[in-house]
Amino acid sequence: MAGFFNADNKLWSSVNSAVDAVLLNIMWLFTCIPIFTVGAATTAFYYTTHKVIRNQRSSIWKEYWASFKGNFKQATKIWLIFLVIFVLFYFDINICLEYLKAGEKIGVMAYFFYGLLAVVLVWFMYVFAYIARFEDTIKTTLKNAAIMAFTNPGHSLIVLLFVAAALIGCRIFLMFSWFIPAIAMVFINLAVEKVFRKYMTEDELAVEQENDMMRNK
Repeated sequence: MAGFFNADNKLWSSVNSAVDAVLLNIMWLFTCIPIFTVGAATTAFYYTTHKVIRNQRSSIWKEYWASFKGNFKQATKIWLIFLVIFVLFYFDINICLEYLKAGEKIGVMAYFFYGLLAVVLVWFMYVFAYIARFEDTIKTTLKNAAIMAFTNPGHSLIVLLFVAAALIGCRIFLMFSWFIPAIAMVFINLAVEKVFRKYMTEDELAVEQENDMMRNK
């Protein structure tokens, strides 16, 4: 029985990770409420998922707030750019849908805007994941994230599927929104990190490999 209740037991480790994921999800939801903090919150969400949930290092409270505060300025500036883009998409799509209901051919442009929105959502996730993992200027961050996203279509499709699943899942099952995004973020992290490793230096990869070995012990 002593082994069963041991902190290193795989079952308890999984339970702790699940509890941490739920708490992390709740922290993200609350810090997104002011709207303008969505960028910093999503950056911290990704960073803490990678470091604590997947690699089991440190604590969610410590790492989340460290990332939130440390990346707040840059993440907020970039988020405001995306916010404007999302608002424009919202109005464009709704106008096109109204035309579609009225039988106007121009209404089919709604599907075009849905396609563009999907592309921007993938870019959005790569951008804030990039901020969480690397230090760069706003211009370079936006550019590098776009290059990584669009030159790795397979992984980006996985990101899009889980972002879409989280958005649709939370809309249909609102009462489960306290853990659905966390599940999606774990899989998004798995996909994006495989892309990031292609661009890391040998020293950075060595650190990642060491972390992997520690996690698998």
